[in-house]
Amino acid sequence: MFAFVDETGNTGSNIFDEAQPDFFTGALITKSNFDALHKKTLRAICRKHDIKSLHASVLGFGPIEKIAPDLLNLLKKVDARFFVSRVEKRYLVATKLYDTFFDSGENPAANWNAYNVRVLKLILCFKVATILTEEIAREFWSMLMARNEKQARAKIPGICDAILENVDLLADQRSREVVTETLLWARDHPEALDIFIAGRQAKNGHMPNMVAFANLLDGLEGVSKKWNRPLKKIVHDRQSQFEGSLEEWHRMFSNASGEPIHRPGETVVLRKVPGSSFEVSSSDDSAGIQVADLALWLFRQFLAGKDLPEGAAAILNYVFKKGFHHDFSFRGVGDQVEEKLREIMQKDIPPEAMEAGRRLREEQERLRQHLIAKYEEDGLMPHERGPLKLVSSDDD
Repeated sequence: MFAFVDETGNTGSNIFDEAQPDFFTGALITKSNFDALHKKTLRAICRKHDIKSLHASVLGFGPIEKIAPDLLNLLKKVDARFFVSRVEKRYLVATKLYDTFFDSGENPAANWNAYNVRVLKLILCFKVATILTEEIAREFWSMLMARNEKQARAKIPGICDAILENVDLLADQRSREVVTETLLWARDHPEALDIFIAGRQAKNGHMPNMVAFANLLDGLEGVSKKWNRPLKKIVHDRQSQFEGSLEEWHRMFSNASGEPIHRPGETVVLRKVPGSSFEVSSSDDSAGIQVADLALWLFRQFLAGKDLPEGAAAILNYVFKKGFHHDFSFRGVGDQVEEKLREIMQKDIPPEAMEAGRRLREEQERLRQHLIAKYEEDGLMPHERGPLKLVSSDDD
């Protein structure tokens, strides 16, 4: 199968641009090479209606209405599928901040469950997000984008203190405890956290473009398994800033280990779309990218509350019917958490399980205190110590 990818909403490192709060990546997915087999067909459809090329933002609804019936017939003929990934930029900032300060492998004072059990991680991340002001978020992002490590580390105490000033706004005592313990240690040990990466391409990894691309690869892997067809090629719209990073991430994921990684409550496999190739192309040279561009544009008009005319609505309905969607946003991820919590809350927890949970929490707290003390002795982070065992109350 083949994937033709376009994106919209790129503001680079200006992640707080109010005019573009979201970043989108969209893909046309076909079982055969759409460009090779249907480029002439799409060009003929455009010529029939006196359209130079299929660039939706330039055309607007009028010309799109003219070509909609012919284009829809083509999509049905090739049994096209679509994938759309949305990244809400402010949610991205919140998750980056949480990963920076609450990673129990990097911060020995961080609660292990609140980082390694996905549903608990997301719940506390959402809570922390509620006490982040615009000023805190901007200062944190400037830390990630800092040009040298000294400047970046100098910002850590101020960021932590600013969040700690708002901790009392959290609704429950346990969350206040966990957040306070974690941020106090980070504030007092700015030298310890792994917060700085040098070079523009490395910093690109923080950007919504790359998060959306990783989600896209995950979605393409899902379609590949559903169709029982390997992905042969990804053709991505050309854009210079992230071109090298996209190619590197494709190489990294497609060549990663296929062994499953078991985490509490979930199993993940890092390898995505193995054996596929990645290339960039201008939209003028790729019929598939032009179709992906149209699908993305219509999707954004829908999200903006625009009334779509009949032909455009028919194309978007096909995209919804034959498409897959990944929503990396407060609402999208929040819906997943609520669904998971409903499953958990509907089950009775036997007393012995409650007691086992209490004992585990006590053991983890002893280990947390042990790791804090050991760092003061040798300066090693938890992830540098190799396999760890829970320490009993009799251990040093």
